[in-house]
Amino acid sequence: MVSISFSSLVDNLRHSLIGRPWMALLRPPRKIQPTQQATTVRVLYPRFLKNPTSGVILDRYDTPPLPSTTPSSAVTTHKPNNPIEWMPVTPHYRAPRAPIVLCHGLYGFDKWGPASFPMLQVRYWGGIEETLAKLGAKVIVTKVPRTGSVWERSQELHAILKAVLSGSKVNFVAHSMGGLDCRCLLSHIHNRPYHVQSLTTIATPHRGSPLMDWFRDHVGVGVRFATAAAAAAAAAATASSSSTTTSSEKRRYANYLLDPVIQMLDTPAYANLTTDYCQNHFNPSTPDDPKVAYYSYGADTHIPPWTLLGWTQQVVGEKEGPNDGIVSVASAKWGTYIKTLNANHWELNGQRPKWRSSIPSLSEKPFFDSSEFYVELADHLYQQGH
Repeated sequence: MVSISFSSLVDNLRHSLIGRPWMALLRPPRKIQPTQQATTVRVLYPRFLKNPTSGVILDRYDTPPLPSTTPSSAVTTHKPNNPIEWMPVTPHYRAPRAPIVLCHGLYGFDKWGPASFPMLQVRYWGGIEETLAKLGAKVIVTKVPRTGSVWERSQELHAILKAVLSGSKVNFVAHSMGGLDCRCLLSHIHNRPYHVQSLTTIATPHRGSPLMDWFRDHVGVGVRFATAAAAAAAAAATASSSSTTTSSEKRRYANYLLDPVIQMLDTPAYANLTTDYCQNHFNPSTPDDPKVAYYSYGADTHIPPWTLLGWTQQVVGEKEGPNDGIVSVASAKWGTYIKTLNANHWELNGQRPKWRSSIPSLSEKPFFDSSEFYVELADHLYQQGH
């Protein structure tokens, strides 16, 4: 029989408990020096106050950064002391050298919800900014007028970047209408204190969208804010679409009832997204900046016809062929075209319900991993020297 002292039993128990991961929760938190905390800031949500003289609010999301210039082997083996903080990222990708500026599309935003309850917030990019930050990228998530004109949105974007990135190199990554905002900024705002290295557009309607033409012709949005020539073209298209006197009378009666509502809902963005405006007005007056590299991605996938995007895909497909439900592949091509993605328009910015991917019967195509796509995009920028 072996005799064990009570003190040795206590020591063994204490050492075994200390080794448990959950015991770390009982320890007092370590104090982080201000300089260390500043280095972990990788994602910024800049927002202007109502009073412009008050400056910019920087809403910060802190993540444990992975070195952006570290070889891929080091990325796979990097594990901080606290395993809870470590999230694996696709190992062979590297972050670009310059910060990434994420630019949202129509009806976009940076994030919604109470700042005091981050778990209740909804992000436009669906957590993509976090993935890029963990890869080692510095990310700026911008917010411009949701339904403003391209000119208005580009001016707001410029004001944000001038305030937070003066003297820095940047890479624009834009979804949908955000690509037009960036092109407008690069073409018409020349005195920029920041230096744009590249613009990558994702399903941007560079040549407009037939879907917006349909809403203009059948609903009436996108006419009030159109230019004179675009308005004339819209009127001609509306007139030609009425084949009989009966349909014209019905249209006039419907317009009489709905015009007040349409006038209230109409915004400049609708007029700026038609094929007439983009091809005949915007593109001819918006040349590319020769100092900036332009890249683009399009998307095409099968969408069930009974869904909302299934119907809009048919509308766009009849005019321009393969599309993501809103923007055709042909319209999305600008500059160096990288590839066509197997995704719909809403999946391209990470907006996919997580429960859908776990139910095979609801998915008629392979799951589109938006996080994987964006780290691949980031690595492409790195490979191109940005």
